[in-house]
Amino acid sequence: MGHTRKQRVPDRTRPSKTTSIGAGPCAPRFSKTRLGRHLLRAVLLLLLPFPVSAQPADDTTAINALQCWRRLGQNTVYVGERFTMAVTCSAVETDRARTLVDEVALEPATIDVDPFEVIDGEHYEDIRTGPFRFFQYLYTLRVINETSFGEDLEIPALELSYRIERRVGTDPALVGRELTYILPAEPVRVLSLVPRDLVDIRELAPTTFGDAQTRTFRANALTLAATLLGILALGMVTLGATRIMLQRRGNAGPVEKRLPLSSIVGRAVDELAGVRETITRDEWSVESAGRALSALRIGASVALKGQVVQHAINAGRPIRDGELQLRQGVFRQKTVAVSSGLTAATLMEPAGAGEGPAVATRETVDDLGQAIATFTAARYGRDGDLATAELTQALENGITQLTQLRWRATTLVRYATRLRATIVDWWPLSRLQER
Repeated sequence: MGHTRKQRVPDRTRPSKTTSIGAGPCAPRFSKTRLGRHLLRAVLLLLLPFPVSAQPADDTTAINALQCWRRLGQNTVYVGERFTMAVTCSAVETDRARTLVDEVALEPATIDVDPFEVIDGEHYEDIRTGPFRFFQYLYTLRVINETSFGEDLEIPALELSYRIERRVGTDPALVGRELTYILPAEPVRVLSLVPRDLVDIRELAPTTFGDAQTRTFRANALTLAATLLGILALGMVTLGATRIMLQRRGNAGPVEKRLPLSSIVGRAVDELAGVRETITRDEWSVESAGRALSALRIGASVALKGQVVQHAINAGRPIRDGELQLRQGVFRQKTVAVSSGLTAATLMEPAGAGEGPAVATRETVDDLGQAIATFTAARYGRDGDLATAELTQALENGITQLTQLRWRATTLVRYATRLRATIVDWWPLSRLQER
């Protein structure tokens, strides 16, 4: 165990002589002895060890500003056998005082453990508790000395230099003189042979900061894993209970997830592009006009009401007139058929709009309505005469409008459009209320 250097404080109980300056009962008095006493006290504050608290000079409780411990993994070793040594120190650190320790002597490359050899070393992260800072070094040592069988070899004493930095109020910190802490030497028995029947040799379990941090990390990891497993189990139980309740209510059928509107419009654009490739090779036909009409109806329904008819079908089922087929899901894919019975007359009526704001502008809806009217006349006309120029122009207009609609039909853009409409409707009302 280390020691703290103490100095004897001069006796301050002797009476002092004072010299009066001036004359009369109101003249001030100046004490030379008192001035010297204050100067001596200021010097001693820089030199003496750090006290626990500011108590009277004649009743001061002092503690060691620096204290260190040494712990060996085992006290008996073989020649060449590796063992551990942990050096732990506590240094006082408060708002008023701080112990400045020169830790160079503790570094694995500079520490003196002769005749032992340092194989490896590690400096753990400091720990602060109350007014103390704890720091620790862990070393791996060995001894190679064939002439020391059965002898006690000492790990030499460790000397640490330190200073005490004090702060009084808002004054700059003052650093005291250099002090020395001595950690006593530690003996280690070097063995050449251990009896076979000896079962009482046990290694001391060195508890280091690293061991504590490792156990803390493992505990936190296990707690996190247990929490995640608990949440997963709760979710599975909730899902199972929901399915049981739906079955008891007679809703055992699968609940279909509706396709995104942008995917539906994208499928309609692909269908119109396929019609364009067909008429490039061949002339317009009733079948080509019917395909374009189905795609335009579905796209116009999304633009006007933001919804289309969706239902799951068996894979491989032939495509019916007026519908388009899409694939839903990633791992368990399903075939979904979308269709719409929207007519040009419905598009032209203002009452045909949905409850919320339309996905597209009124101009887009009118253009799609004109294209639907053109293809309706070609598909269901009685004379069988196809105006190829008008059909081609209506096809190009439909592709242009649905391409723009695919971007507007995304979830983010639709929410932004609704938010803007809400703000526009609210703003004039708020201004009117202010007036």
